[in-house]
Amino acid sequence: LKPPTLFTGFTIHYMMMIATRRQLIRKLAGKRPTTSYIAFHNNTRWLSISVVDFKNVAVKEQDRTTRSIVTITTNERNNASMENISDIASKIESLHHGKLEDLEVREIARTLNTLAHSIHKDDLGKINLLKRGELSWKLVNKVLAEDGAFDTNGDELSAIPIEKDSLQINYSICHDAIKCLAQSQNKQLYDRADHLVGIIEEYFLQTKSNNLYPIGRSYALLLDYLRNFRLSDDEIIEKVQELLERASRQEDAGNKSVEVNHHIYNAALNTLASRADSSPSAVLLIQEMIEKEGAPLDHISFSLAIKSILSSKSWAEMGSIDGTTGSTTSIVERLLLAMDQLKLKPSQKTMTPILDALSKRGKVDQILLLIDWMEDMYQSHGWSDIRPNKIHFNTFISALAKTNAVDSGIQAMKILEKMKHLHRSGNNEEVQPDLVTCNAVLNAISKEGNPNDSKKSKSARDMCERAESLLQKMEEGGEGSHIVPDLVSYNSVLSAYMNDTSPDVATKVEELLHRMTQRDVAPDLLSYTICINTFARSKTSGSAQKAEDLLRVLEKSYAEGNEDLKPDMRCYNSVIHAWARSSEDGALSQANKILKEMKLLRESGERPDLILDAISYTSIISALTRVSNKKDPESVRLLDDMMSMVRNEVHESNVDSGVYNALIHAQVHSGDIGAAEKAERLLLSMLTSNDSLAVRPNTITFNTVIDAWSKSNEPKGAARAEKLLKTMQKLHEEGYPDVRPDTYSFASVLNAYANSNNPKSARKAEDILKHMQTLYEEGNDNVKPNTICFSTVIKAYSRHQTKDAGERGEDILKLMFEVYSKGNSDAKPNTIAFTSVCNAWSKSGERQAIKKIEDLMKWMTQLSEDGLIDVYPNEFTYNSLLTAVSRNKDPNKATKALDTLRFMQSDRRVKINSFTYTNVLNACAYTHGTPNVVNTALRIAIIVLEEAIENTEPDDRLNILFGAFFQACSNLMPLEKDKAKIEKVVEAVFYKCCDRGQVDAKLLSQVRKACSTQLFLRMFGDSKSFPNLKINDIPDSWKKNVK
Repeated sequence: LKPPTLFTGFTIHYMMMIATRRQLIRKLAGKRPTTSYIAFHNNTRWLSISVVDFKNVAVKEQDRTTRSIVTITTNERNNASMENISDIASKIESLHHGKLEDLEVREIARTLNTLAHSIHKDDLGKINLLKRGELSWKLVNKVLAEDGAFDTNGDELSAIPIEKDSLQINYSICHDAIKCLAQSQNKQLYDRADHLVGIIEEYFLQTKSNNLYPIGRSYALLLDYLRNFRLSDDEIIEKVQELLERASRQEDAGNKSVEVNHHIYNAALNTLASRADSSPSAVLLIQEMIEKEGAPLDHISFSLAIKSILSSKSWAEMGSIDGTTGSTTSIVERLLLAMDQLKLKPSQKTMTPILDALSKRGKVDQILLLIDWMEDMYQSHGWSDIRPNKIHFNTFISALAKTNAVDSGIQAMKILEKMKHLHRSGNNEEVQPDLVTCNAVLNAISKEGNPNDSKKSKSARDMCERAESLLQKMEEGGEGSHIVPDLVSYNSVLSAYMNDTSPDVATKVEELLHRMTQRDVAPDLLSYTICINTFARSKTSGSAQKAEDLLRVLEKSYAEGNEDLKPDMRCYNSVIHAWARSSEDGALSQANKILKEMKLLRESGERPDLILDAISYTSIISALTRVSNKKDPESVRLLDDMMSMVRNEVHESNVDSGVYNALIHAQVHSGDIGAAEKAERLLLSMLTSNDSLAVRPNTITFNTVIDAWSKSNEPKGAARAEKLLKTMQKLHEEGYPDVRPDTYSFASVLNAYANSNNPKSARKAEDILKHMQTLYEEGNDNVKPNTICFSTVIKAYSRHQTKDAGERGEDILKLMFEVYSKGNSDAKPNTIAFTSVCNAWSKSGERQAIKKIEDLMKWMTQLSEDGLIDVYPNEFTYNSLLTAVSRNKDPNKATKALDTLRFMQSDRRVKINSFTYTNVLNACAYTHGTPNVVNTALRIAIIVLEEAIENTEPDDRLNILFGAFFQACSNLMPLEKDKAKIEKVVEAVFYKCCDRGQVDAKLLSQVRKACSTQLFLRMFGDSKSFPNLKINDIPDSWKKNVK
């Protein structure tokens, strides 16, 4: 001993017998301060201990070469950080295998103990729990490797050698590591903890060691944290059973540290309970465990079991627990009786969660049965703690209200009637309904849900009538003289009216508000807010003004000193919404006026809490988007006013990107000249606003403006849309969080180029599509090309009528099939894509166009027969073929067009329209050849026109159809001997066209060419402007249906 000074109350002998340094620290930590030092010499190691104060014991260990490990004081243990522990673990891990001395083993034990006990898992996030588990794994493996139970190369555990006389590892080190591993929330580390317990089990079974054995807490940990992982129900059940069996085997083998007690049992029950909702087998195992003779049960065990049974939806659907023992309620009764037999008397704490669980499931009939059983148990067993009382019933009703079930109010009324019946019978005075009960019923009625929208209106009206009926009964004393409706009662009924969409709901709410004041029940802010909101939703004329009138009542009351009636943002926003929805003259201006009033109140300092928010603005902005006359000067002025206010208020209000998006959307749909330009300027102002992250543009903002340019029909619209797309890409690459191009962004740009008149736009669209595909192949799922994207590019080629349009379009179609075959289901080819290619060929002017289209149609038919039903040729596909036929120079094209028409008529899946007939007439009109060929074409034209008139509707675009016929007559006029007959046909058809109101300027020109001078004079000679006939010279009835 150096120096030979002893601590008070210690002897040298006692200190030498302390088994571990941890015990020594604990002993010294409770002693009074001293400056004495004790040094133990053991071979080459020294142990120096100093007691500094009651809670700070510093311990240092070193060998003769002054090799220092790490010192952790008691205070440091309490404040240990993951960084400090990690440093310690790194130093220990750096020690070479096979050279671990007792000193290092003790350091590992102490570090693991600190990890397991000084750093609580609730203070760690998921990442640190994982790090804690990984550190513990490294530390315990260092010791296991010394004992030959760990392969450092393969990172695998193996059996602990039983032939070794002494081991470095002990139960304490193992349990601390197991705790950290099990709590790591990582399945791999959890499995390592399970494996570690397993090899310790085998070691104990073979050696009956007093130093290394499993302990009960390890099993409880494994059971408790098993539920954290995404395992199937069957896997969970199997693992729980396995762990319980392993613990029982250890207990039977004489391991005094393992006893299958209520801690282990409840951990198993808790994990099974987590699967009760989805697995009947889990609930069945819980039942078996609870009913097992001699099972270590306590109140928690029964609560877990009962809660599992009641919360299991799958169990409830089966109607019983094992199919033979009756309802779930009867099982609960049986378990409660079992509690009583174990001297675990059921109490209010036991029953309340049970009844609450039944209420949340809406099992009112089972609740009422259980209530009767509780009363019977009171009568037969004297269980006074569970006798039904009004608190129980009020709890049921409140829980029912929270379910928002369709019939929650009806079920609540059942419970109310049960209470009244029990009270009238005289058996239980504690169940007399009170005001709280009736208010709970009204609340349950007001919160009834209705998933069926088609019956919503009727259901809401029925709900309001039931709430109103109960309230009136309370007002008249029908529920008892002690029950007088209060503010809560009236507000509940008002809340019920919020779901009513009938025309007179505003009147009903107004009457109810008046009744409140008559009965000296002063409405509060909630009452007024509900009424204002109801008026805001009403479509009845004058509702918006009534909402504003109530707002003025609140403003006046607040000005007179009533702080409780201070109108808040909900009130103002509801009034703005009321005016914004109103169709009355000046409604939008009035909404804007309220908005400006709020702004002035805040700026004056009178109401600093009135901070304009997204709802304040979007109600008016959305109304401006809906307005019918979009070019109305007042609407344009209001929209500009909104834009100015939003820009100026961005620093002082709760304006967010949603408001800007709505404003941009309204601007785009305003119909104003330069709307896309204005929308882009607003977008750019958001980009340059560095003061508020809330108004930063997002993907929706960019997409709205890109879409505006794509539909603007401006010459540079496509280029401006593409420029914005590139800006999105750049911002995303720079780390801008809310901006990322998506499929819609690219599709809008593609559509812009498809609508462009630039002859190079189709190739530009194709380049963008291929860039999009490249991004997708590189892993960007946000820009996944879809059917619309491919079809739009094909449409771009078909629109420009270039010679290579058909070929380029077909290449895009083949690429589409290639992408679809590789797994992109969004790029599924369809009829529209094929038809667009056919259309491109039909306008290409290529000689091979007809054959190409016919080949494509055969391919479509084959694909459809093979199961790809979305690619069957339709009338638009055939119209493309007819267009190609009509443009072909084949002298027999009229006959071919007629054959195509007949084939279409034989296919019931194809609907023939006026464009079909027009295409056939065009084929006839531009036929050139011998007199026989020309006469055949003219006869076909007459036949087809007769069919068209018979098979089309009066509102079809027949002016084009009639015009094509007159063009055919003009081009195919026969020899002089047959002209008279044809002119009679022309005259008759023209008057038929007049009867249908389908005469336009072009048709007049075509008629003039088809008529002789005599016929034209006979038909139009009375016109003042003859022979220079103009469209305004003909009667209005002749042109009334022209589109």
